[in-house]
Amino acid sequence: MSIQLYFNPLSQPSRAVHALLVIGKIPHDLHNIDFMKQEQNTPEYKKISPTGNVPSIVDGDVVLFESHTILKYLAKKFKLEKLYPSDIVKQAKLDQYLDWHHTGTRQITLTARDFVFYPKFVGKPAPENKDERFKELEWYLKAFEEIFLGNGKHQYIFGFPEPTIADLSAICELSTLFMLNIDLVPHPHLHQYIKHMLSIPEVNQIHQQTFGFTQKFAENLRQEYIDLMK
Repeated sequence: MSIQLYFNPLSQPSRAVHALLVIGKIPHDLHNIDFMKQEQNTPEYKKISPTGNVPSIVDGDVVLFESHTILKYLAKKFKLEKLYPSDIVKQAKLDQYLDWHHTGTRQITLTARDFVFYPKFVGKPAPENKDERFKELEWYLKAFEEIFLGNGKHQYIFGFPEPTIADLSAICELSTLFMLNIDLVPHPHLHQYIKHMLSIPEVNQIHQQTFGFTQKFAENLRQEYIDLMK
């Protein structure tokens, strides 16, 4: 039986779950929830995801929302040991990042929402505290480099030998930096991490629609981001 994935390709958490399904070669069917048509708020979808958020999955009688819950469930069910080891200590290490992600790496998307997406597509003015918000975002980027990449010592989060669900969640948020056009020169380890993660064919594949969106709407896109999207 195929996993039914309800998602939107521009949603970072959706891409993380989609990437795991592709990497794990898990049979699945995609159901694109169109935000512009408000499909996330329909009674039918609310039965699957009461919050109206994406992604969500249906696996037989199992219905789940919240991306990190879904990632763990799928990794455990399909015994994707490399993506989420069964060892309790290794799980705890990865869970540390996954918990931090919501108030840490996720700030990238929240900043892009407030200063790019809302002004450009909703007509909502950007907040007046841009300098403060971008300074705060720089702190989170530096923390990611120092804590989770060991200032360049680790190829993957916390030094795991292969990419895990933590990396899948992280790269889908980090790719939103492209829309913010932030200079990556002060963050060489982050730049290298993004480059390496996007070189994974399955990860690159699920980002193609996002790359097209970025190239169409981002203004004065830095060459470093153009190169990363190749």
